[in-house]
Amino acid sequence: MGKNGWAGAGTCLASGPDVVPATGADHLLIGANIMRNATVVARCFGDFSLHVDGYLVNSWHAGKARNLFQYLLVNRGRVIRREKLFEILWPESEWSPTASSLKVAMHSVRRILRQAARARVPIDIVSRDHGYLLLANELWLDIDEFDLAMSAGQTAEAQGRTAAALAAYRQAVELYVGDFLGTERADWISDQRQCHRALALYALTYLRAEALRADDHPATIQLCRRILAIDPYHEETYQSLMLTHGRRGELAQVRNWHQLCVQRLRNDLDVSTTNTTRQIFTRAVRGELRPAGLVFAS
Repeated sequence: MGKNGWAGAGTCLASGPDVVPATGADHLLIGANIMRNATVVARCFGDFSLHVDGYLVNSWHAGKARNLFQYLLVNRGRVIRREKLFEILWPESEWSPTASSLKVAMHSVRRILRQAARARVPIDIVSRDHGYLLLANELWLDIDEFDLAMSAGQTAEAQGRTAAALAAYRQAVELYVGDFLGTERADWISDQRQCHRALALYALTYLRAEALRADDHPATIQLCRRILAIDPYHEETYQSLMLTHGRRGELAQVRNWHQLCVQRLRNDLDVSTTNTTRQIFTRAVRGELRPAGLVFAS
């Protein structure tokens, strides 16, 4: 268990290629090299994008074709039965072996990939055992790198290697530029989205705690705002913001963050702030948090 009382990062994806996670700086170097050498680069955080041989694939005319490719990509290396794919793409409809919708979507995916490739097609989707299997050996995928970075950070944290943990968690939050497939809507996407949010929140919280201990005020504030963008009810983050601004003598900011915390918890969750929050606010407005004799540049 990590020092913040969390059992471990793990991975959001139940499938994918078998990998042996690198740790710390080794992982960061390996990930950068793989991306430079990859024929296919796919990003699932924020807006979905796919580059083949350096060219952006933007011919997803049919949403179902894009969604089909996304699901097979995330589950590459596994045979996904046709019934399962139909259920994912058309949850309101009943599966029938004679239905043509899935075949049409698959034909569109293969056509788009063929058009995107300037020579050979680096992604292969094969029919096998009443399902489809996506193969891509020269692929860089942001969610894979995110999961590897989280695993490396967890390992380093458990071993007490703070510098390596910080490097790995920084890599994870740099990759996390937005929700998993942020513009898409599907039950399987929602599940993955919540999992990645939780992992990103853990990494950001770890980084924020270290920045606060180091009195790195700009980093603390930036990390706190990223945390609140994921979880606007994270009370400990409001405490960190009040501590930081209180140490700088910025009482208006202390008041604003305290007020926002109180309003969100009361109006949205019908709960009150903790004694710790109230104590930090009181000490901050009294000037008790500001180091004597220190003047910060505005």
